[in-house]
Amino acid sequence: MQAEMSAWAVERFGERAASVRGRLAASLLEAATNAQDAQKSSRSDKRYAYGSTLMARRYEALVDAFRHEPGFQVVRPHGSPHHLVVLDGNLLLPFRYADDDTTPISEARVGDGRVSALVRELFTRFGPKTRFEQEVLDLGMDDDGEAAGLRELAAARPLLAQLPADTRLIPVAYAANAQASLLKLYWGEAELIDDMGRVHWVHCEQIPLLTALPWVVQGVPAAEPGAAPRFDQGAEPGLPLTSRPGADGAPFPADGELGVEPPPTGTTGRP
Repeated sequence: MQAEMSAWAVERFGERAASVRGRLAASLLEAATNAQDAQKSSRSDKRYAYGSTLMARRYEALVDAFRHEPGFQVVRPHGSPHHLVVLDGNLLLPFRYADDDTTPISEARVGDGRVSALVRELFTRFGPKTRFEQEVLDLGMDDDGEAAGLRELAAARPLLAQLPADTRLIPVAYAANAQASLLKLYWGEAELIDDMGRVHWVHCEQIPLLTALPWVVQGVPAAEPGAAPRFDQGAEPGLPLTSRPGADGAPFPADGELGVEPPPTGTTGRP
C-alpha cells in the first residue's frame, strides 16, 4: 500500500507529491543496486568500486528520473560531473548518513569529514531558519585553508544567486551498504549545525522503500499505485543488517562551485 502523503510533502510538490517521493526512492534504490553490481564486478575486497559508483549514480539517477518533469532544473558543482536536481524550487541534496540500519537519523552527518564552504552556503542560503541560526561554525582551518574557503565562497555565491531566492533545500538522507543495498531513506528540512556536517532536522520523514516499486523500471510507472492488486502491497520485507566501512564521501568536491545549467540531454549510460 502507498503510505499516506504528509501535508509537508503536498505543500512542497502538490498533487504529484506521491510521484516525486516514489521516483526519489526508485532512483536511490537503482543507484545502490548499481553500486552493488560494480562492487561484485570488481572482484575486490575493498569498497572503492562501491563507493565511487554510489557517489556518481545517486546524482545521475535523480537527473534521469526527473529530467522530463515540469519545474526541473539542474545545478552542477564546478569541475565535477555531478548534477543536483531542483524540482519546483526544491533543491534535492542526497547523502549517505549510515551504512547500517541502526544509526538514528538524528545522528546524520552530511559527508564523512568537514563540510565544504559550498555545503555550508547551500544550507545557509536555502535551508530553514531555526534556533541554531546563531551558531558560528568553527572551520578548524589554518590560514591557507581559510583563504581557500573564502575563495570558494566568493566564486560560489554569484552562481548560487542565479537560483530563485525562494529555492528551498531538501536533504535526502539514506542508509546503504554493499551487502544489503538501500536500507532506509529520509527527506525533510534541516539546518547544518557544525562544520563536521551534523544537522538539526526541522522536519524529517521516512520514505517507505516499497513506494519505489511502481517506478523501478527505467523510471516509468509500471502501473498507477492502487490501480490493481500487486505483489508489492504486502508488508515491507526485512533486510539483512551488515555494517561495512563506506567509501562514499562528501556530496561533492570541497573545492567545487555551482553553475546553473539547462537540463542535460542525450543518453546517460543507464542500465
